[in-house]
Formats: sequence, structure tokens, C-alpha cells
Amino acid sequence: MPKLFRHTQNGLLYLIECYKHFVFYSILSGMLFCTELAFAQNNENLTEMPLEDLLAKEVTTASKLAQQISDSPSAVSIVTAKDIKSYGYHTLADIIDSMRGLNTVTDHVYTYMSGRGFGRPGDYPGRVMLLIDGHQANDNLYNASYLGHDGLLDTELIERVEYVSGPGSVVYGNGAFYGIINVITKKGADYNSTQFALDAYSHNGYKGRITYGHALENGADILMSVSGLRSRGQDWYFNAFDTPATNFGIAENLDNEKNKRFFFKGHYQQWSLEAAYVDRKKDDPAAAYGTDFNAKPNSLQDTNAYLHLSYEDALSEHLKNVSKIYYGHYQYDAQNLSSGVLYHEDNIGRWWGAETKFVYTGFNQHQLVYGAEIRDDFQQDFIFPTAKVENSSYMASVYLQDEYRWSQQWALNAGLRGDYGGKNANNLSPRLALLYSPQENLEIKASYATAFRRANAFEKYYEDGSTQLANPDLKKEQVKAYELVVDYQPDAKSKLMGSLYYYKTEDAIQINALVLLPGFTQANNADAMFRTRGMDWEYERRFTPTSRIRANYAWQYSTQESRQWMVNSPKNLAKFNYAQDLFDQQLNLGLELQYVGKRLTEQRATLGSYSVVNLTMYNNTWFKNTTLSASVKNLLNRHYAVPAPDYSTPDRFEQDGARAWVQVTYDLK
Repeated sequence: MPKLFRHTQNGLLYLIECYKHFVFYSILSGMLFCTELAFAQNNENLTEMPLEDLLAKEVTTASKLAQQISDSPSAVSIVTAKDIKSYGYHTLADIIDSMRGLNTVTDHVYTYMSGRGFGRPGDYPGRVMLLIDGHQANDNLYNASYLGHDGLLDTELIERVEYVSGPGSVVYGNGAFYGIINVITKKGADYNSTQFALDAYSHNGYKGRITYGHALENGADILMSVSGLRSRGQDWYFNAFDTPATNFGIAENLDNEKNKRFFFKGHYQQWSLEAAYVDRKKDDPAAAYGTDFNAKPNSLQDTNAYLHLSYEDALSEHLKNVSKIYYGHYQYDAQNLSSGVLYHEDNIGRWWGAETKFVYTGFNQHQLVYGAEIRDDFQQDFIFPTAKVENSSYMASVYLQDEYRWSQQWALNAGLRGDYGGKNANNLSPRLALLYSPQENLEIKASYATAFRRANAFEKYYEDGSTQLANPDLKKEQVKAYELVVDYQPDAKSKLMGSLYYYKTEDAIQINALVLLPGFTQANNADAMFRTRGMDWEYERRFTPTSRIRANYAWQYSTQESRQWMVNSPKNLAKFNYAQDLFDQQLNLGLELQYVGKRLTEQRATLGSYSVVNLTMYNNTWFKNTTLSASVKNLLNRHYAVPAPDYSTPDRFEQDGARAWVQVTYDLK
């Protein structure tokens, strides 16, 4: 907090100088607001309409307001609660793996996401921002998204997941680099009961959950959920450790995992309160960062939590406001053996922030969205056995977005955001999109956007004396993106969407092994510009109320250093989903096929392509208020591997074979 206030004056001077037109629009809208107060009753429907319904409910992420998918300046994909149930998605990674152009890999402790051809192994920030109900869910030490059982949410609490591809810094600022994923949670009214769930899955895994949701007579809506999970895991073989001294490469009983979660969501009149907490402990069978192989203890523990309070109000007929304050906490605790000596690391990150945003519709044919945000990462500490690295950072931001629709066919979406966060963290993020609709069911969008990501605390300040050196002079990453999107809805039951894009990324931050200091790594800005050329498409169709398909394909080619193909960047990704009710709706079948093309390891070795088949079935008619569900992931037991970081002893990680998951859910009604 002291650092934030110490730099406030400089930040304000920077913002004032760079954003004179922001001030103009804010003053003008404020004057109109004062005038409009006297006429607030003229449009009763608009005044009473909730902010998230101002445009529509289909997508909320693209403009930080609800918006029709066809009106969004970006390409939007959605996975619904029905999809989650039909295809047996038990982690956010499962959901992401089904989405257009996205892919995840795991090192048996964490799951990493790649998108738009960029996903270097071991890179904590996936450069696709993760939001939960519009609130950023990345931590403030590693800027990581937690996608497995370390994630904040049980998938049963998710109403839908929106993926908006392309830079989003104009609205969301630092870190919204190649896209945004917004997880929208359910409401208490979606349950109106107490729900119990018991799960069992492969490798001695068990999970229990209790969820209470209810819409009260006074208009309040409450959702609460607690859950816990435990798994013994499996024994893993690593060829790089195949010696008699290291148990011939077999890590025995070193895949244990357990977690506990809590989630609360409440809404009453204009007030909303949301809180989430997860504590996950996981063993590391791969002996990362030079720790002793097949030795105990070798475990990591993550604790992640947030608290958000927001207030929404209609200030006038044409002006609405949402203001929020938030607090976040992250803690990382590692215990392992290194050369037989116990090593303990305990890292803590805490932050708070406040934001206010407005939507103004008083200008003819215009919709203005503008606001300001301040965030104070007042604790970013790395605590080692013999040293403690303390740091803090801050960010002050203002933004403005205007959508000008001068006819039914044409619209222009323009936005600009200014962020001030001190050295190597100041940025202007513009976006310009032209939307053309030659007919009601066809939308063509051409856009140019930029985004930035400043180095996180781990990349800049982490220095433990034995594995990594700090680099406080790291510059921010920047990307310029050009994209053409076509949305076509031939009828009410189908949708086809496609996009072409070209990205240029400068000063990409990479953690590399140091040649002159063997055993050490350091984060540095890449000298060469990264370029990505790609296209993707997605098709959805509902044949009957109980039968539907979704298919998508992405071709992406990312290069660096004289057009050299990037590591862990498959050129081809294809997914196919089919759901169908059988036996007069007695049984629901969900079939999923995923194909991932060839990719390179850090040593420039080629890993072959692979395909997996996932099968899910559920029934909710055999027993009253009871749903039975069973899934088999990787049904054909395909063996495949993903690249490992260049500072890891194995150059690849074998992935799970066939595994089963069974769930019984009972609603107490």
C-alpha cells in the first residue's frame, strides 16, 4: 500500500497527459447525467434493466458488459452447463481442452494453457486471462491460472464458460494478451435445494460435495458450496531417471493429491458478494527444479482465495454504474529434498483493488463504457530457508470504449485504456473494430488491437540462490493483432463462426537455462519478434432438443528467430463433440474426440500427434432426484507425451492413459 500512494502523483500526471479525450467524455457524460436525473422515469424498462441484461445475456466478457455474440468485436465461443454435464468435464482444463484453438498440458503438478500458438512449457502465465464472474482469478506472484484440482471452482457450479479470442487489454488491462476466459457461475435459483454429490475415479480418487442454493422470497439469492477431494494417484516412469540409484526411473507413491474448496455467492437488490477458497496439496513425481527423484517429502501446496463486493445502480435513464472492491490471497508452500537436505519454500501474495465503471446510452447511436481501476499488490514475497525477497507493485488504470452504430448494417467499436504501474509497466492499449452485417444472420468483423503483459513477480524478483536469478529490468511484453471474424447463423438451431488472424509479439518474456551458469535459469526478453498466423472455425448445431454437435478446428503457425517453429505449438487442433439422448431419454450419451498435432520439445525433438476419445453417460430418471454419471477419458488408452521446460531433467512428460470417473448426485427437494 505505501508504494501505491508513493507513486500516485506520478501516475495521475501520466494519465492526465495521455488521456485528454477520456476526461472530455467523462465530463460530458457527467453533465448529461445531471440533466438526465430529472427525466429518469421516461424509460422505465431501461432504468429497471440489470446491467448484465443491458444488451443481452449471451456473452459478458467481450466488452465487460453483456452483449449479443454477433455484436461482439471478437470471436466468442461458449461451453454451457449442459455441455459440462454431457461430456463429463471435472476440471476447468477439461473444458478448455474442448474449446476452439486452446490446449492444456500438465507436468503432473500444474496444468498449463496455450492459445493462439503460444504456450512455452512451464510458462505459468498462459497469456489468456482467467476471470470468474468478471473478476480476475490469476494470482499476483506467478500470474498463473489454476485449471486442475487446484482451481477455485467445482465445475458443477459453472453456468457457462466464455472464451473471447484476441487481445483484451483495452478493457481488462495487464495480462489480457491472447484472449480472455470468463467463468460464469450459477445462481442459488438454479438449485433451489441442497445437493449432495459423491465421486469416485481412477487411481483411488474420491470426492464429496454439498451445495445449497435458494432464491428467497425477499428477492435475495444465495449459493454456498463445500467440497473435498483425495487421490492416491499412480506410479510414473521417467526415462531420464532410469538408473539403479533412482529406482529405475519409477516414482512410487508420489502422485498423491487432495484439496478442499468453499464458494459463496449472494445477491440482494443492488449488492453482490462473492467469495471462493481452495487449498490443494500435490506430490511431484517428476522431481522438478533438481530435487531428489523418488524421494519424500516432495510436495507443493497452493492456497488461493478471493472476496468481491459490488454495487450496481441506475443513476439515470441513460447512465448505469457498477462499482466494486476486491481482495485476493495466494500462498505457495513447497517441501522437498535436494541432495538429501530438506528444502522449504513459502511464498505469499496478497492484493486489493477497486473499480468503477459506467455505461452511458444518452448519445444517439452510441454506447459508451468507461471507468477507472486501481490495484495494489501490496505483498509479493518469496521466503527461502536463508533469505526473504519482498516486493510490491501497483496499477492505476482508466478506459473508454464507444460503440457507434450509424445503421443497421454498420458499426464501429473503438476503445482505449491507459495503465500506469511504474517502470516497465506503463501502457496505452487501443482497439478498433469495424462490424458489418449485410443481412440479419451474418456478421463480419475486422479488428486491430494491442495488449501488454508486464513481468510478474516470479519472473522479475525470484532468486533462491540455487536455481534462478532475478531480473528486475525485464520489459513488458507487447502484442499487435489483426483479425477478421465471420459469424453466420443460418437458422435458430445452428451457428458457424470462423476467423483469420495475424499476431506480432515483441519482447516476449522467457525463462531460459543459463549457458554460463549451469543449473541456473533467468527470465529475459526475447530479442526476436514472435509471429503467429492462423485461422480457426467452429460449427454448432442442435438437431432436436436432445441431440446436438459442436466441431472446431484451428491451424496456427507461430515462429521466432528466422521463422523457426516455436516449441510446444501444435499447428493443428481439432475437436468434435456429440450429445444424444437414448432409450426415450433414459440415458444421455456424450462423445468427444480431440486431435492435437505434432509439436517440438525444447531440444527441438518432434513429439508425434495424438488423438483421444472421451465417453460420458448419465441418467436422471431411474431414481427420484438422483443423477448417475460415468465417464471414461482417453477411452482407447492412447499413450502420448507433452514437452517439458528446458530446465527440467526429462524433456517430456507422459500423460494419463485411460481413466474412469463415476458420480452420484442427489437433490434434497
